[in-house]
Amino acid sequence: MALSENIGQATQSLISNPLRSILTLIGIAVGITAVLYVVILGELTQRRFNERMDALGVNVLSIRPGASYMHGRHTGSSVVNLTWDDAREIDSISSVVTATVPVYSSNGMSKFQDKNWNTRITGTTPNYSQVDNSKTALGRFFNDAEMQERAQVCVLGATVKDKLFESNSAIGKTITVKFKRFKVIGVLESKGESWFNPDDQIFIPLTTAQERMAGKDYLSSILAQLNDADDYEEALFDIESTLRRNHRLRPDQENDFRVRRQDFYLSTIKDTNKELADFIILIALISLVVGGIGIANMMLVSVTERTREIGIRRAVGANRLMIMTQFLVEAITLGLVGGVVGIAGGMVVNLVVVGDEMVMPWLWMFNSVLICMVIGIMAGMYPAFRAANVDVIEALHHE
Repeated sequence: MALSENIGQATQSLISNPLRSILTLIGIAVGITAVLYVVILGELTQRRFNERMDALGVNVLSIRPGASYMHGRHTGSSVVNLTWDDAREIDSISSVVTATVPVYSSNGMSKFQDKNWNTRITGTTPNYSQVDNSKTALGRFFNDAEMQERAQVCVLGATVKDKLFESNSAIGKTITVKFKRFKVIGVLESKGESWFNPDDQIFIPLTTAQERMAGKDYLSSILAQLNDADDYEEALFDIESTLRRNHRLRPDQENDFRVRRQDFYLSTIKDTNKELADFIILIALISLVVGGIGIANMMLVSVTERTREIGIRRAVGANRLMIMTQFLVEAITLGLVGGVVGIAGGMVVNLVVVGDEMVMPWLWMFNSVLICMVIGIMAGMYPAFRAANVDVIEALHHE
């Protein structure tokens, strides 16, 4: 019997039992829809993680003071030991560190007219925007001349701008930061939240932060940009060697500073989310197996109901291979139709939930069709084998 004839008979058989066929199709379609939904969300999550990592600065190490100890016990505070000279020396000594940025941060109240917002005040140098990949949406970042003059100018993060100015322009306006007046010269593009909110900051010249506001000469952190991600080990050695020498640490003493990649926490979160996505896909695949069991059950019932038909076909010359092929094609057709419906459902669900960012996971769409075909073959194999081995005489007498 030709394949087209088998497919035609399979389709006719499915149509003749619409409710049973629809319920079986739903089992397969739901599994495929769930798989595609998770895959597409995983792809979007991957894109957003990459955007967050890029927003944190490319190949950037964060150097922070270590924990403070007294009489061998942790005090819960940080050591005050990082200086601008440390940053300059790391930059000059290391061949793999392309730039260093000193940072002094503290929390403080900002105010514009009747609006107040408690935020982080970050004093830094003009090259911070390049190293940290911070881009101005409006205005500009402060320059070297303003650094030398200890100018009272500031650049607002996106969150601070929204809190103080809402939809109004901030450029050229004067705000109060820790009871001192600052002129807004720039607003940064939003980076989005990661483990903290990088948009909730006000940036001012480091000299202004240290000398005019805090009266401090130490730093909260140093950012070190690497030439390449593979230079991490060499950069770490250079940084540790320089800081241990500057801080006069003995060989038996631990580092009084910490060095981490800026994307360290995001990478950890990314790995955790990937494991969770894999687990959800596994659950979705299990639902496909359940759908396959539904196909097998339907085909077994179909074999029982069509025993007399099988006997008549055998009596007029159909061999066992023809009978087996017919029922196997029915099972495969059921699986493939369920797969197509599931793919369509996955696209519709993602279009509604995700919107314009929806991606087309062609590989998984192909895999879904392949999975449905395999499920159809496996689910239909035993019922087809059983149909092919029905005794002709008993089948003709079956009511």
